[in-house]
Formats: sequence, C-alpha cells, structure tokens
Amino acid sequence: MKSIFALALCCLILSTSSAVGQEPSSTEQGFIPLFNGKDLNGWTSARSTGAADWGPYSVNETEKAIHVYAGQEANSAQKTDCLNTDEEFSHFILKLEYKWNENRFEPRPEHDRDAGLLFHVHGNLSKVWPYCLEMQIGESPGDKPDAKGKAGRFHTGDLFVLRHDLRTSTPVGDDRKYSANGKRKTGRNIRTPLGAEKPKGQWNEIELRVNGSEKATFILNGQVVLETFDFHFVDKDGNKVALDKGRIGLQAEWADLMYRNIRIKDLAPVQTSTGSGSKSSAGSDSKANAGSEANAGSEAKTGSPGSDSK
Repeated sequence: MKSIFALALCCLILSTSSAVGQEPSSTEQGFIPLFNGKDLNGWTSARSTGAADWGPYSVNETEKAIHVYAGQEANSAQKTDCLNTDEEFSHFILKLEYKWNENRFEPRPEHDRDAGLLFHVHGNLSKVWPYCLEMQIGESPGDKPDAKGKAGRFHTGDLFVLRHDLRTSTPVGDDRKYSANGKRKTGRNIRTPLGAEKPKGQWNEIELRVNGSEKATFILNGQVVLETFDFHFVDKDGNKVALDKGRIGLQAEWADLMYRNIRIKDLAPVQTSTGSGSKSSAGSDSKANAGSEANAGSEAKTGSPGSDSK
C-alpha cells in the first residue's frame, strides 16, 4: 500500500512540474483569457483602418502569442502602435508573459528594447499614446540612469503617466526613485531600481494588480517592483476626479517582441487607507476627460520624469 501511495505521489509531482510554463487554463484561480491564442478579436489597434487591421500586431500560432513586427527586416523603418482591449476594467489582477526577439527598427535600431503595458486607457483610442497609466516594459537594468538618445533608459517596472493633468502618489526615496518605505510624492513618472528581466529570448512574467483609482502594484518575475496610489485629475471646475477604470493596452515601440498567456481576474472593490476623496471618474466618456483631451493632441513619450513620453 505504501509503495502504491508513493508511486501516485511521484506521478502527481511530475504532472505538476511538467505543467509549469505551459499555457494556463482559462479557469486558473478565476482568471479569464484576454487573448485566445488564435486571433485578435476583442482588441483594437490605434492605427487600425477597419475590421481585421491590427497594425503591426499579428498572431504567432506556434507560440500562441501576439507578435509585434513579425517578419519585418531588422533596421527597417516601422511605426509605433497601441493595441487596446475593447472592454474596460477597474479592479483586477492581470497576468501576462512577454519575450524580446532579436530585431530592432528605425528610428531606434540601437536603443534598449522598449514597450509597455497600459491600464486605465481612456479618451481618444486612435492616439498611439492614449491617456493612461503605464507599467514600462524594457530591457534596461534598474540601475541605468536617465539619458537621451541611444543611452536612454527603458526598464520594466518604471511608471509612466500619459496625460498632462493626471497624477498619482508614489513612495520615493531621496534619489526620487521608488522606495516602498519612502515618502509619497504626488506627480507622474517614477523610476524603480527594482526588478530584473530574464535573458533575451526567455519569457518574463508580469502581474499587474489594480484597485480602481486607489492603488496599482507592478510585479516582475515574482518581485514587487513598484506601487502607486490615488490616480486622479482635476476637471475644469477644479474638482479632483478619480481615474478608476479603462482599457488594457499593449505597446509596439520599434522592437520585435511577443505577448502571451494574457489573462485577467475581476476583483471586488477594496477600500484602502489611501482614499483620495475624489469624485468617481466617468472613464473614457467623461466631460472632464473630453475637456482636457483637446489640449493634449501632441503628447508623446520621452525619457525624462515629468514628461508624457519615453
């Protein structure tokens, strides 16, 4: 009897081990897939010209992944884009994997590779850099300083805020980088020294936990790399308005990469001790959003804190 039990236990362990790294079940802890591995239904590209046009995004059926710039020649000129979900989300856990491939493209053939995971996307969805909060995806190490041009920093876990009047509150240290025990700074773009990617060609795991307008937690390969709080803007009447929902977006920024195993779990709202006292946002259709959008058509991403671009 003991030998039979031991054999069964070994089989269970082997079965569990072999499943690591495979595509998760759609029922994994209540998660549902946002990408089915077969097509891009449920997503819309900012540059889309109509049905079945997803810009530089396509499906790699072998990897069951969304492939960015598939088949494009290295150093060729390519356009940036943003692939957004058709559905909005507010309180959720999002998980995905990403992997860098070899090719990079003009105008950044020699820069560190760069992309981004966007959330609370709202406003004009035909903008490549829509209004949103962003968890940066990039291959720069966490100790790389900010710089312009080829030396620019693109580190997975950095926070970007893409809207000129949108603010968050993030704990920082004396060096103005994220520090879990630091003093909270109300502002926009924040760098984190934490987090390390796996070697190029291997899959990295991202987990994004969002509690409406209250809090977002960025996790890379199992490590919390940044937390930010109290997402809000100020409307034309001077009222503080909470940004509590929006779409999910995946960026294409001149580097060949893949996204896969994209799944989400809705969460019940949780009131934290960081309540903003803000009015609830009307999401992508609020009059306040529309009022400020008219002033921000030229926003793009750069590499310095406080700007909308990388």
